[in-house]
Amino acid sequence: MLYDRPYMQSSPDARSRNLIFGIILFNVFVFAIQLAAGEGFTRFFELSVVDTRIWAFLTYAFLHHTGGIMHILANMIGVFFLGRAILPQIGEKRFVQLYLGSSVVGGLVWYLVTFATQSTSVVGASGAVFGLITFFALLFGDSDIYFMMVIRMKAKVVMYVSLGIAAFGFIFFELLNQSGTAHSAHLGGMLGGYLFYKFVYARNPSLGKSDRFSMPDWFQSKKKKPAQKSFPYKVNITPTRDLKKEVDRILDKINSKGFGALTDSEKKILDEAGDLLKKR
Repeated sequence: MLYDRPYMQSSPDARSRNLIFGIILFNVFVFAIQLAAGEGFTRFFELSVVDTRIWAFLTYAFLHHTGGIMHILANMIGVFFLGRAILPQIGEKRFVQLYLGSSVVGGLVWYLVTFATQSTSVVGASGAVFGLITFFALLFGDSDIYFMMVIRMKAKVVMYVSLGIAAFGFIFFELLNQSGTAHSAHLGGMLGGYLFYKFVYARNPSLGKSDRFSMPDWFQSKKKKPAQKSFPYKVNITPTRDLKKEVDRILDKINSKGFGALTDSEKKILDEAGDLLKKR
């Protein structure tokens, strides 16, 4: 999937690209754990109407079907191409909010219709990807998108096609046949993308463009203590009274024998005494 860039004013910098790759790598990492740990790991984090866990409304989006790689591959390709176009326009924090928000709304919509479809569980980042598709189309509606470098469509057309496919699948497969893909999660993801555009981005489009996403304080390493300031001079901690006696003795020696008779240590004492007088 490629797109023209007439409506895009900037491209993601290195740090922003790292965020996109971080999301992709995290999904791949979780997928590897699924393959290694078996169904028990998937059941604990998937969104299920049979055994509902509150965190599953988010964690399900980082799991994928282990029967092949096409499920995770298609989703991660969508995250890569859509993310690199959207992220420079809204900033890192808002992008994370959009991604996670679309996932959660997709999970909620699926959960609400599950009682009618009799489905048991759902996994996958498709809800987030459909949210990104919707937001991208609302942001760059007239931008051209190329599929396989052959098929050319406007971004808003891609959104309508995605909506039509999801609605068709939801009605004729998920509702009537109670089988197939969780199209309701796709519809929910699109709803999440629309709500984010309408009530978050559209109210202040310029807000957050330069925001950086950072891990919570408890996850970060302890902050280093600021280095103590160093000063270009030394402070003589010798009691003032003793220093005065020593200076008087050296001055008497200068009067009687001359400055050349002073030792290096006596000269150093005079310099330190002079520095102290300047600071007062």
